[in-house]
Amino acid sequence: MKVYNTKNKANFVKSITDISNKLGIKIDYNSISKNCYRVVLKKDKSSPKYQRTGFQTLKNGKKNKINSICWHGYKDFLTELYNIYDDLRIFTAQITYNNKKDFELNFEGTGEKNIGSMVEPLQYQTACLCNKARFCVVSYQEIKENNYNLSPKYWLDKKGV
Repeated sequence: MKVYNTKNKANFVKSITDISNKLGIKIDYNSISKNCYRVVLKKDKSSPKYQRTGFQTLKNGKKNKINSICWHGYKDFLTELYNIYDDLRIFTAQITYNNKKDFELNFEGTGEKNIGSMVEPLQYQTACLCNKARFCVVSYQEIKENNYNLSPKYWLDKKGV
């Protein structure tokens, strides 16, 4: 993303670094001009936080996890950034935010954008793994065949949810 209106923000780099450390997100950034920074949010491979899937399906039918920040990760980062500087103009792949109020009004709509393909569409918010409800359906017969095991973790792992 590109962040504009950074010209008179003396602590901008410290702020984005502090936010990334607080959230457990890695960042890559550089100054493009006196008034603009390029900021890339990167997933910490050692942390499951802010994980998302891609649109490709694995052989077992599950979506593959990719090393990208999910929709909620961007939301948390931008919320923290706008709490410090409410006049930033931010260009992302999904939308342009002119200020904090514009962000608050329009961010939820970005979750419905297609980040998949035309054949296999995938909404940005659906690809997110951090808030997924994890459940599966188990029959009485399956429970009986598995020694009446009622552990949710057991069934989620067994069913591949």
